Amino acid sequence: MSSNEFEWQLTPSSEILTPDETRRVEPFFTNATRSIVALRNLPEVIKGALFSRYSRTAKGVRRLFLDEFLPRADLGMSDPARETPAVDAARAADFYRRILSDYGDDSVGELGGAHLACQEVSQIAAKAIEHGRIGVSYLEKSSRYVPFDDKVNGQYRYYRPRKILESALGAEYVATLDAFFDAYARNLSRMIEHLTQRYPIASLEFENAATGDVTRYTEIHDDDFLKSAQAAYRQAVRARACDMLRCFLPLATLTNVGVWGNGRALEYLLIRLYADPLDEMQTIARAAHFELEQVIGPFVKRANDEKGKTFQTYLRDARERERDLAREFLPRNVAPTDQKVTLVRYDAAALERIVAAILYGGSELPKTKILDRVCELGDDEKARIIRAYVGERKNRRHKPGRAFEHAVYEFDLLVNIGEYRDLQRHRVVTPDRQMFTTAHGYVVNDDIDRVPEIRADYVWCMEQAALLHQRLANEMPFEAQYVVPFGYRVRYNLRMNLREAYHLIELRSVPQGHPDYRNTAQEMFRAIQAVHPALVEPMRFVDLTPDVPLGRLRAEMRKARKEQT
Repeated sequence: MSSNEFEWQLTPSSEILTPDETRRVEPFFTNATRSIVALRNLPEVIKGALFSRYSRTAKGVRRLFLDEFLPRADLGMSDPARETPAVDAARAADFYRRILSDYGDDSVGELGGAHLACQEVSQIAAKAIEHGRIGVSYLEKSSRYVPFDDKVNGQYRYYRPRKILESALGAEYVATLDAFFDAYARNLSRMIEHLTQRYPIASLEFENAATGDVTRYTEIHDDDFLKSAQAAYRQAVRARACDMLRCFLPLATLTNVGVWGNGRALEYLLIRLYADPLDEMQTIARAAHFELEQVIGPFVKRANDEKGKTFQTYLRDARERERDLAREFLPRNVAPTDQKVTLVRYDAAALERIVAAILYGGSELPKTKILDRVCELGDDEKARIIRAYVGERKNRRHKPGRAFEHAVYEFDLLVNIGEYRDLQRHRVVTPDRQMFTTAHGYVVNDDIDRVPEIRADYVWCMEQAALLHQRLANEMPFEAQYVVPFGYRVRYNLRMNLREAYHLIELRSVPQGHPDYRNTAQEMFRAIQAVHPALVEPMRFVDLTPDVPLGRLRAEMRKARKEQT
């Protein structure tokens, strides 16, 4: 695209720069003349401070940068020893100190950010890091594409809490977790062999990514297509094997988490980790704080200063009060339930609320009058309004508009921990999770159940985990979570609006998804459909088919085809 296509339609920039000033700003801005401009080659602290100051001045962003962020002595001067002029980072740092510390304007902290790599952290730590919902994004090492059977310096990759290792149960902890990883590694090839026998390649159909044609493997004659099919089959089998065996992995399993966040979100992340009862989290907080100080220091300065420590104490006290209140007011030894998906609460008037929200934007009436009128409409009329509002959705990414946020549903889920890890990635929800424990029992997936050697190993590992967890929990309830394998279940409560439900349910029911969360998504859909059929009628991309054999096959075919071209 050329700027000639749009520049003549833009409101002209009010900034007037001399040729020398233009030369000075060019390294830091994508253009020196237009009214739309992006920043580049600047530290996050400079960009954040610049934008914050930008909101409180009549100057344009380039003029402001020249006047207040480049040292005045540099203007109009040429320094052949430097490719670009110096940036006054000290001025920006001082600005942040004054705004954040002295004035408490927290929103300024959202104007810059940083990337943080958290490597070799436990699954518990990963879940704690990923707890934040706003202003932060995560990517975590996959248990589907990366097997966890390797060793580093002769040791399996799991976290060894010093508190446990120094206790009387330290040796048992290491021996038990080593046995879990031994079983995982031993059974990976067994599971792959089982899957190739259960789903032989000759019985499958493959989509030619180049043409879209679907052909049975035995009828493929094109060499390139054949190679793609074989490569995709191997990858799909391996992914399914890793999916099925992840239930062996304990929560001590080490992983990598990539984090990007704005300064405000990262500061709160640090405060939460500092306040965590586990030593691992506090160590991560100190390490992450040290690294972030080097790139966005003023943004995270308060995480562990006097104000930060006070906030940490508040969070620790709140956690203890929550546990004390539960012990005081809730009964114990209640008969367990195995119901996986429970719709706890929903808005009986959700249909009327959504229809009123749809009509509101195109009206001049107050909401109360619109609601009164909507209540006079028949069900068919309301359903027609819903259908017209949603329109024709071509794919699951075409989500309904914000009117659908006026309906709220609360689900209580009893899911295995591996499944919880996937569902936690949906952050536009109000989530509450109970502690990881062995109290709710464990699941046995169909593929493990079909192979006697794997099932025997699995049951033994689950029983050993329960015994060790019980012994640890008496003295170290938080540390005891490290020994709980992914196959055990955890209670997870979700409150979400209907718009997010469209996203979660349609995404998590796709054939290439894990069978466990596919089942949960399908049950959530059926629960909403039972109370509000008109609201989920446009939810066209829910896949209600049962477990799909080698569901990753189609995606792997496309990947294999791309690698060949």
